Amino acid sequence: MAETRYQLEGNAPQLYERETVHTLGRPLAELMLAHVALHAGDRVLDAACGTGIVTRVAVQRYGDLGHVVGVDLNAGMLEVARAHTPATRVPIEWRQSDVCALPFPHGRFEVVLCQQGLQFVPDPLVALREMRGVLVPGGRLAFTVFSEIPAYYAALADALARHVSADAATSCLSRYTLREATTLQQLVEDAGFGAIEMRVLEVLRRMPASPASVVEAMARAPYAREVAAVEEAVRRAIGQEVSAALRAHRDGDAVVIPHHSHLVQAQAA
Repeated sequence: MAETRYQLEGNAPQLYERETVHTLGRPLAELMLAHVALHAGDRVLDAACGTGIVTRVAVQRYGDLGHVVGVDLNAGMLEVARAHTPATRVPIEWRQSDVCALPFPHGRFEVVLCQQGLQFVPDPLVALREMRGVLVPGGRLAFTVFSEIPAYYAALADALARHVSADAATSCLSRYTLREATTLQQLVEDAGFGAIEMRVLEVLRRMPASPASVVEAMARAPYAREVAAVEEAVRRAIGQEVSAALRAHRDGDAVVIPHHSHLVQAQAA
């Protein structure tokens, strides 16, 4: 996670690591790297690395990588990433950087990985061209972006639009802007990549969905200030409506929500 459209403040990076990485980030990283082959000596860029879960999974699976560099614009995310750096023989470096202006020379890496970061950058085409630029000829790109809006966030966005504002609903759904497969493929082609392969990965994410937990989650979101500005009764109503909308997904005191993502793999042409 990175860039200007979706920034986390305060202790949100720590909460993101504790809650989102555990239930979604790690399972998705493990799925992605089950389909992405890394090789001994590969120099890997983890772009928009967030709290570094892709880097952690990569060095656990491949202990003979040459070097891994994680970059993210959000300093708080990188603090958490540094605190969770695994013990490994693989050199790991964390750097604060905008993926639309990567601070590396051409041909610096054999592989660029990016998990659920591209949809947050102001200009995904510029970011993809930057990724291509730092790859060696024939270097490999692999990234994931959401391929559909999960039921939880569809219900939440609907409630936000009715009770808070259209802007809050748009912010809630900002992470799903690259879900159209044909648009995504064209974007990767326009950035100068070939040999493009796409598949959909599924993570069944277990989430708390009581009315109170919905309200608590909104308080940690980028639209938290807008939600805080409405009356407490309105926030409670949003929590109740979202919780009720997810009855079909109920499993005990939580819900199990399918999260689907495109996995895109390509080579630098």
